[in-house]
Amino acid sequence: MKHMKKAFALSGLLVLLTFASVLGQSDRQTIIYIPFNFTVGEKSFPAGKYVIQQNRTDSDAVWAIRHKDNVGKALFLTNPVRSTNAVEEIRLVFKKYDDVYFLSEFWTPGNNTGRQIQISNRERELALAVKPEEHVLTARSR
Repeated sequence: MKHMKKAFALSGLLVLLTFASVLGQSDRQTIIYIPFNFTVGEKSFPAGKYVIQQNRTDSDAVWAIRHKDNVGKALFLTNPVRSTNAVEEIRLVFKKYDDVYFLSEFWTPGNNTGRQIQISNRERELALAVKPEEHVLTARSR
């Protein structure tokens, strides 16, 4: 009987730790609808609902973006960017060159630190020919 109580307590602890781990990971993911075609790095994506999340829990440098329906996925390198004020909504910043949008930054609610995506060779070439416009998408966190 004593062993059963220990086994039950241990399994309860394991479930609690697993649940805490899932909760800890969920706040490092952003879901947002992007109403236009866009590019991240060298990969193009159609308009739709996307998930942006850390690729690894031990590093903020590499992030992943994937279509909510798993149609496409890309990994990309980021650097931290800071603001004086915390953002209140999910915020995605795009650079628009004519009719081509590149994801440039993303911010999550309650933080004054966002992530800036490293510029790809393709975007660098476009920037030499066309001055980009900044386009910001915001959405309430669910």
